[in-house]
Amino acid sequence: MTATPYDAVIVGGGPTGLNAALYLGRSRRRTVLIDSGDARNMAAGVMHNVVTNDGVTIADFRERARAEIAGYGVELRDDEVTSVSPDGDEVVTVTRSGLELRSRTVLYAAGVRSILPDLPGIADLWGKSVFECPYCHAYEVRDGAFGVYGGGVPSECLAATLTVWASSLTYLSDQRELPADEQARLAAAGVPTVADKVLGIAGHPDGVSVKLDDGRSLEFTALFTHLETEPRVRPLRPWLQAADLTEVQTDERGRTSLPRLYVAGDLGKNMQQAAMAAASGALAAMAINADLIREDRPGALYDL
Repeated sequence: MTATPYDAVIVGGGPTGLNAALYLGRSRRRTVLIDSGDARNMAAGVMHNVVTNDGVTIADFRERARAEIAGYGVELRDDEVTSVSPDGDEVVTVTRSGLELRSRTVLYAAGVRSILPDLPGIADLWGKSVFECPYCHAYEVRDGAFGVYGGGVPSECLAATLTVWASSLTYLSDQRELPADEQARLAAAGVPTVADKVLGIAGHPDGVSVKLDDGRSLEFTALFTHLETEPRVRPLRPWLQAADLTEVQTDERGRTSLPRLYVAGDLGKNMQQAAMAAASGALAAMAINADLIREDRPGALYDL
C-alpha cells in the first residue's frame, strides 16, 4: 500500500487515459496509470482521425505516448485493476498482481468491450475486412461494394452514413423483421435489403464473402455492422449503484456523483472515437486538478 496517496490513479491506458496522464503530469500531480493492455481498438491495428497521427499503428502511438508521459513523472503499471472503492477521503485501487494504491482521485477510463454478433467467421475477420466505424475504416475501402449486417443491432443509420464512401450497399437483415421506421430510412438512403438468413462469413480475395441459406454467396469489399457494447465497470461494483458510468456522470468534465471518481472516454458521455476520447481525458484531468486546488486552497476557485 502506498504511504502517501497519489493525486490520481488512472484506470485505462488508451487515448483517454494517456492524454489525461499527460495533462496531470504537466500539472505536477503525482499520478499512476494502470493499463491492462487489452484495448478495444487493438484489433484494428491502426488509428485514424487524430491529426499528425492519422494511420499510425496503435502500438506505436501507445509507445510514444507512454514515453512522453513518463517524462513528466507519471508512473506506468502494466496490470489489471480488480477493484476500486472509497475509503474516507481516499480511494483504494487494487490490482490483480496484489498492488493496493491509495489516491485522492480516480479517473476511470477502462472503456467498453465490443460484443460481436453470433455470426460464424466474424471474429477472424474483425478489424481486417469487418468493421464498425465508418470514419475509422471506410476511406481505406472507398468506392467498394459494402455489406451492412443489421441482423443483430439495427444498423440503418450506419448504412446511410456509408453512402459517402461506397459504390454500392446491401443491407443484410438476417431474417430480422424490420420496423417501418428502419425500412423508411433504408429506402431514403437507397439501400436495398436482403432478408435471407446469414449462415456465416469468410475471407475472400476481394474482401469478405457472406453465405446465405438459399445457397448464394455475396461478395463485398467490406462488411460493416453496429455492435452492442458492455461497459467495463466490474471493478467498480458494488460502489457503482448503476448500470454504467453515464448514469452517474454529472458534468461534461467527467465528474460523477460518486465523490473522487471521474469518468472519461467510451464510458462517459462521448462518441467512441480516439480523438474525442483523448479530449474527454483532458477535460477530466483539468477537472481533477481544479478540484484538488479547491480542496487544498478553499475559496481559491469558484464553487461548483
